[in-house]
Amino acid sequence: MNATSRRSFFKQATVGALGVAAATKTAIAAAAPAAQYDLIIMGAGCGGLVCAVRAAQNGLKPLLIEKMSMPAGNTIYAAGFMLGVHTAQQKGVNDADSVDAFYEDMMKVSQGKGDKALTRKIAEDCDAMMGWLSDYVGVKFSKPAKLVWPMLSRAHLVLGEVKPGGGQLAKDLMAKAKSLGVEMRFNTKGVALLTDEKTGAVTGVRVKDKKGLSDLHAKYGVVLATGGFSANQQLVTQYIGSAGAKMPIRGSRIIMGENIRLVDPLFAKVVNVDQYHCGPIHGPTGANPLNIVNNGVCVNREAERFIDEGQTYVQMSRDVAAMTPDNWAFMVCDQKAREIPILKPDFASYERAKAPIYKGNTIEEAAKAAGLDPAKLAKTVADYNAAVKADARAKLVPTNTLPKAPVIDKAPFYIIPFQGGMTATFGGPLIDVNGRVRDTENQPIEGLFAIGNAAGGIFYDNYVGGAQLTGAAVFGIAVADYVKGLKK
Repeated sequence: MNATSRRSFFKQATVGALGVAAATKTAIAAAAPAAQYDLIIMGAGCGGLVCAVRAAQNGLKPLLIEKMSMPAGNTIYAAGFMLGVHTAQQKGVNDADSVDAFYEDMMKVSQGKGDKALTRKIAEDCDAMMGWLSDYVGVKFSKPAKLVWPMLSRAHLVLGEVKPGGGQLAKDLMAKAKSLGVEMRFNTKGVALLTDEKTGAVTGVRVKDKKGLSDLHAKYGVVLATGGFSANQQLVTQYIGSAGAKMPIRGSRIIMGENIRLVDPLFAKVVNVDQYHCGPIHGPTGANPLNIVNNGVCVNREAERFIDEGQTYVQMSRDVAAMTPDNWAFMVCDQKAREIPILKPDFASYERAKAPIYKGNTIEEAAKAAGLDPAKLAKTVADYNAAVKADARAKLVPTNTLPKAPVIDKAPFYIIPFQGGMTATFGGPLIDVNGRVRDTENQPIEGLFAIGNAAGGIFYDNYVGGAQLTGAAVFGIAVADYVKGLKK
């Protein structure tokens, strides 16, 4: 094979065999032609849709691209809580709340490791963002209810016919974007960022659709609103480990890590890739035992207690994945738990999804139905009950730290199987308060922005319920407003 043939062979092999996968590993540098748009936004979740709507409101020409045929990220799976401190809906509910208090709670939940400037941005801008969604976009919110710390009275639930509330939020934002004439292209996947060959600035994105590959250009750059990498087992295993890789997905199955792979060639500063949020789930059906896991005795397949039922549902889910070979645990409850109002949605979730709830008039009968050792489970529950009655839970191994641990003694008895499930990853390129992606020297990469779970730096270990949608919306507005300033 001569040199010309070899060059031809390798060129064809690269395009044909590697295709899009090769494109994602390289930022494509070229002399930038005339820009078709002011801003290209990748991803039709909360952050991407907010950014598109705000950009259009600001007189910009945005293009929103989405790799699926509809919004399909974690937004549509979210309960739909968004946070504020002094919104119109909160008047008279908790007037003593403050930006500083919200900031401190956010930092506390992130173990002090959330980026202080980004966290402060969310706390300071959340009220204006909520007002904008309500007044300009037309999103309807509930009056905040008093919820457990750290949500307190800050959580506003999106209201509407679509359930859960995150789906209604996406619907409202889509409708507003259409009314503003925002161009949206679905079934269009971004596979590589385009950069200027002289400056290195991001000038657009190479996309793949049913027609093949093509290049789109934007005067002010590209916004990554693609989410994290929670559904990409390769990246989850690489960054989080085998316990995370065992977890079934609690939300979107299409969150594949474009936020990591597309920025690699640009030497973006990627942070917190080992951090994620998880929760309990019955993986095969999607049933959610969110509150059940703190209202009974948790055992493994050997019918032995192995974790503290007083931990947060997040930590319990992590422990189930890490401490059992197959990521399965079983909550043993009694009729008293079945009658607790806050648990009714959990039991209803199992019934709707046709997930198994094993029932028996005795612990042994329920254990037999669940495939657990009846004698061992009866002893485990008896030992636990004795410790609770004697106020000796500290002597249990492991201990039980519930403020008020239930005695499991009222028939019938229920056994609810569950797994630790992956909700969302927190890692991604570090951004500044304008949503600009930073490089490894902490300098902004011109023309590259990230918002929502595509960005890193905000969340660590856990998050205040509702803060993910809130942060995505705050930074969606921030990017559109920053770019508006560039156009002047």
